[in-house]
Amino acid sequence: MPKSTIITQEMIIETAFEMVRKEGFSVLSARNIAKQIGCSTQPIYWCYKNMNDLKAEVCKKGLRLLKNTISEYKKTGNPFLDLGLGYVYMAHAEPALFKAFYMDNIMKVEMTDILVEHQDIVEIMKNSEEYRKMSDKGINNFVAKSWMLAHGIASLVATGLLIYDEEKILEILE
Repeated sequence: MPKSTIITQEMIIETAFEMVRKEGFSVLSARNIAKQIGCSTQPIYWCYKNMNDLKAEVCKKGLRLLKNTISEYKKTGNPFLDLGLGYVYMAHAEPALFKAFYMDNIMKVEMTDILVEHQDIVEIMKNSEEYRKMSDKGINNFVAKSWMLAHGIASLVATGLLIYDEEKILEILE
């Protein structure tokens, strides 16, 4: 008799994450995950009380990847501009995740929630020679407008309506 395979929580998360990464959250079900792993749904429900708990874990993993992709993107030497370029690049590199988090809004966030998270960006700008003379209100308005522009470009790239061309995108964001 062949040795039985032990299905771990890590295997389930990794499989679910890769499914979402390729096709979005619409494909995420215990049955589809089990099929990918080659097991019944029972190990999934042993590890997770329900699918919402599993989705929450997948969301954490996805957000970490997206945030790392954005924050590690360094091209211009201008940290604020690099964040915008990183955001668009992330939409190009991870279109299904981008759509799930930033277009389908699976986390149910509002723009005001997103902008509050960007206090780090405001601090970067305050410490930058280029933006130092701007008022707090001016910086916050600039961040909001810039984020909307970057999000629009990223959405077009993620959906395939705009071909990813870093030089052209840089030109627009500047």
